[in-house]
Amino acid sequence: MIEFLDAKTIFVLITLFSGLITVVFFSIYRGVYTVLDGVLSFAWAYGLFTLFALLMLLRSQVHPLFSIVLADTALSLSLLLIVDGVSRIKGYPLYVRFYRWYLSTCLILFTCFTFLVPSLTGRVLVTIVCIVCLFGAVLRMLFQETVKQWRLGEWMLSLSLLTSVITALILALNQTLSSEVLTIMAYQGAQAHYLTVNLLATVFIAFALIIITQDRLRQDLERLASYDSLTGVLTRRVILSLLDKSLAKVSRGGHPLALMMVDLDHFKRINDSYGHRVGDQVLTDVLMVIEGALRKDTYIGRYGGEEFLIIMPDTNIEQLREVSERIRRVVAETPVIAEGKTIHCTISIGAMIIDAKNVHHMQDPVTLVDKAMYQAKVQGRNQVFM
Repeated sequence: MIEFLDAKTIFVLITLFSGLITVVFFSIYRGVYTVLDGVLSFAWAYGLFTLFALLMLLRSQVHPLFSIVLADTALSLSLLLIVDGVSRIKGYPLYVRFYRWYLSTCLILFTCFTFLVPSLTGRVLVTIVCIVCLFGAVLRMLFQETVKQWRLGEWMLSLSLLTSVITALILALNQTLSSEVLTIMAYQGAQAHYLTVNLLATVFIAFALIIITQDRLRQDLERLASYDSLTGVLTRRVILSLLDKSLAKVSRGGHPLALMMVDLDHFKRINDSYGHRVGDQVLTDVLMVIEGALRKDTYIGRYGGEEFLIIMPDTNIEQLREVSERIRRVVAETPVIAEGKTIHCTISIGAMIIDAKNVHHMQDPVTLVDKAMYQAKVQGRNQVFM
């Protein structure tokens, strides 16, 4: 091994690096805490890991209650917080009861192997069990997804965790079979290799978590930019972009395209009578009813206020009549229950077919279908105007 890379150097490097990563994760958390869950767990994980490495450096100068029990507990908790962070990002947060059980067990075991039955091997084996079980749980979580869906972060994290688990198992076997007595700061044999691999694993796990965090943040921001925050349907920008692409397909292939503009009747009256909170629920519930009556290949977006634009590829005039009448009828027949009030809603629909015959010389289709919807209102509402 390289002479200058002794145990103290390893822990100095770990302290500096994990401290820097802690600052990075807290900085990321400040910007994304309302969007992305799990980043705070990573920040505290590396903060506790920094505390562990710092207490290791002060082991000969600080009481064993802090330099051993607190240090080893901090390390164990940092491992759990890494699992918690990944679980939150993947949508499986840990139960608070498990935290209590885990921390109580670690504190009891580390106290026992420090004061009652002093044993470095016992403490090392407890830590190794934590590493194997917790990192194994993260690997299981990652492998529940299709490997083809993995990005760089998932690959880096899985390889780093797998390396840590294998190295920990080898060290456990060596500690069990070896009769040689070592101190924690010894840097020779299997322990030297373990400390070196642990330093590298710490670096790669941190980088992997940062990459996964940034990937998930990008996905969440794309989702927020693409879907209406209230109703969950596509935003105006996205639905109009999909309309342009659908019109291009009509031009190339000639398959007919159905377009509908849907508007809730007397929605202002609902807001004025019951309040905007009830109005928001009415919008959401009516959209759920409409989506339930549409085909899976249909696009629906919020065009503005209570107006919604619906795109149905490969749809002829007969199918459009059937679908538009069905959603008009089902909305009228399905009352909305909001804050103990029963509200009956109706919709007016403007509808049209775009095909190879008219796609090249028609006006703006959104303007046309909006005029058709307005005509449905003029004729008495709760109807379809083709």
